[in-house]
Amino acid sequence: MSLSNPAPWFAICALCLLVGVALAQTSRFYRARLAEEAARFECIDGLRGFLALGVFAAHAVRMYELHATGAWSLPPGDAPFHTKAAAAGVALFFMITGFLFWLRVLRAGKGFDARAFFVSRLRRLTPMYAMSVLMVLAVAAAASGFTLQVGPAALARELRPWLSFGFMDTGALNGMGDARYINAVYWTLAYEWMFYLALPLLALFARGWAAAALAAAVLVFGTQEPIVFNFLFGALAATIVHRRLLGASLASPLLTALPLCALGAYFLMPGLYGFAQSVALFGFFIFVVHGTSLFGLLRTRGAKVLGTISYSIYLTHCIALFVTVHAVDRVAPIRTLDGQTYWLLAALAAAGCVLLSAFTYRYVEYPFLHPQSARKPERAHAEAVP
Repeated sequence: MSLSNPAPWFAICALCLLVGVALAQTSRFYRARLAEEAARFECIDGLRGFLALGVFAAHAVRMYELHATGAWSLPPGDAPFHTKAAAAGVALFFMITGFLFWLRVLRAGKGFDARAFFVSRLRRLTPMYAMSVLMVLAVAAAASGFTLQVGPAALARELRPWLSFGFMDTGALNGMGDARYINAVYWTLAYEWMFYLALPLLALFARGWAAAALAAAVLVFGTQEPIVFNFLFGALAATIVHRRLLGASLASPLLTALPLCALGAYFLMPGLYGFAQSVALFGFFIFVVHGTSLFGLLRTRGAKVLGTISYSIYLTHCIALFVTVHAVDRVAPIRTLDGQTYWLLAALAAAGCVLLSAFTYRYVEYPFLHPQSARKPERAHAEAVP
């Protein structure tokens, strides 16, 4: 089986769904989370986990190449499906961000509370980010034999990018050149934070001709940084929902073929990020925000659990892959494994990542998101957290 074959990724998604179902059935904490009546967009929550697993797809292929050839690259044949799945995951994560927070701006109007917004973002993103960095440091320390390979000053310089929330490119750690690939996802967090930092200013232009001028400015900026188109299309979806320009009829199962065709069009397009690619993904996304569940898939308990822990999955999947592949490579060189065996190994890493993420969400993310509920779980009733 070729590494470029997309079938194993779908099998991995099914496995992770089963792990999510098992968590929902066996964990009182996750049963409580699913039982909460939170004012959220249900199908968006169900989508998040699949987006994180889309990023897992490309990293699994690259992790093989790293250990087989020493290069963080794609194999011959380019694994086009996995690359597109990862890019779609990142783009739709940005679209969700643009949607949720522009909708918050539209609903708040002049009452938008910038201070409360930034406090909520810090509580949402910082604890798990810090935990993931600690995990990277632990892995790098183990890989270097728990001995200091560089001087204290050099180590301090190497640590700086890992604490920058993606605004600086990560590199070596304690002399370990491959450390940047222990977790290769931080660059996307910098885009998220740029959007958050700009949002209070953008909120001043939320209505009338000022909003149109703002959209035009984002379009111009997007020609230089095409990935930002996804925030714009998320905001457009928020405007459509806020003004009720489209009806709930988009959620009809009879129309499910339309968002799937839009998603398929994205996968058939050349390139990863750009205006045309964002239009195609928007065609999929606008159905999801109006309740399209892909024949009920996005409303399943497994999908909801994966969505709940998706931030942890996103921040730990590369670590889980690196640890798993690196450990096996020391016993049986990865380059000697056939595609089927490697994908079984990747599936083991994915299942382990979901279990790890369920733990980190419960004990790292949740206590900061809902401090009162965390202290009194028997009376927990969580608020919506985008």
